[in-house]
Amino acid sequence: KYMHRLMLTSEAYRRHSSLAGAPSAIAIDPDNRLLWRRSPIRLESQVVRDSILSLAGSLDATIGGPSVPMNQQADSLRRSLYFFHSNNERNLFLTTFDEALVKECYRRDQSIVPQQALALSNSRLVLDSAVRIAERIGREGQGGRVEEQEFIEQAFQQILGIRADESMVGASRRAMERWRSLPEGEIGQGSSIPDRIMPDRIMLVWSLLNHNDFVTLR
Repeated sequence: KYMHRLMLTSEAYRRHSSLAGAPSAIAIDPDNRLLWRRSPIRLESQVVRDSILSLAGSLDATIGGPSVPMNQQADSLRRSLYFFHSNNERNLFLTTFDEALVKECYRRDQSIVPQQALALSNSRLVLDSAVRIAERIGREGQGGRVEEQEFIEQAFQQILGIRADESMVGASRRAMERWRSLPEGEIGQGSSIPDRIMPDRIMLVWSLLNHNDFVTLR
């Protein structure tokens, strides 16, 4: 425990990946070979899936139990850790984000392929979760209803883990205004939208889930 505490509280471990205010360091070591900053990495495939379900309030955090067979994984809300995994049977969503291979001692690659963007854009997991996340954020204000600016700020905070500045809030509001002007039926296709949830809020959540920072650890 002493060694863990020493490492986790060290300056090296707690460095961030921002390049802001470091022109001299960038000039000396642009590739970060000397580890003067944290190198951003993509979240593990299981963490991406579990994060989406957790934000939606749907993740089943039950500990223990049998593995989830392949034919039940699409509808399962269990943590990805419990998915049956073999060299021949692999979950498509997890594989898209470089799930570890059994024959390679679970070492993971980090690829960038179009299928990853398509999975976050069109998968039923994301489309259904975006509705639940928007509903969840929308009822966390005083009186069970949050105003648009507060919703935007909470969405950025909960999904991306950042505090939205004025430019982010302004851009989000303009986008939401354009989404509201779309003909009925052209927004939120692919998922069932309850009448009590504004489609433009669902679209904002969906956009943030597709943001690079959602799947990146900085």
